[in-house]
Amino acid sequence: FGDGATNQGTFHESLNLAALWRLPAVYVCENNGYAMSTSVREACAIENLAERATAYGIPGVQVDGMDVVAVHDVMRSAVDRARSGSGPTLIECKTYRFLGHSKSDQRVYRTREEEAAWRERDPIARLRETMLESGLAAAAELDALSRQVLATVDAAVDFAQASPFPPATAAVEGVFAEVLQ
Repeated sequence: FGDGATNQGTFHESLNLAALWRLPAVYVCENNGYAMSTSVREACAIENLAERATAYGIPGVQVDGMDVVAVHDVMRSAVDRARSGSGPTLIECKTYRFLGHSKSDQRVYRTREEEAAWRERDPIARLRETMLESGLAAAAELDALSRQVLATVDAAVDFAQASPFPPATAAVEGVFAEVLQ
């Protein structure tokens, strides 16, 4: 869920119940700085949303969401905690949304300089550099993997565009449940 969801009652209700019942849950907040077009600074009284976990007596962890390895490490710890019966964890991934919230979003609420600064921290490019520097992979391997991923995406798009539209009746499938008396 995004940062904007942390201002809604259902967020707080679910954290409260998960903590109360020690549910094996990991809550992951993708804090990209903007709830649609509203800056988090304009919508939240606190800077670090992970601090909200304190109210429910559960760990709240903040991580650099632009660092794939750091996110993996934090997630591993939270998943292990949940599986061990220790209850939920709230993870706040500080990240960035490179594009607008929708196709019509002109991003007038942020500067192009801000966007460029965050692009310098692109998590995919950073992971690639880490893998190359540590010898985990060679450039040729990663290039081949990128081509394979793009080909898979292109094939999925081609399949979707060639597929017929579903029947109109599909719009209500799985929407309503009949109550048994």
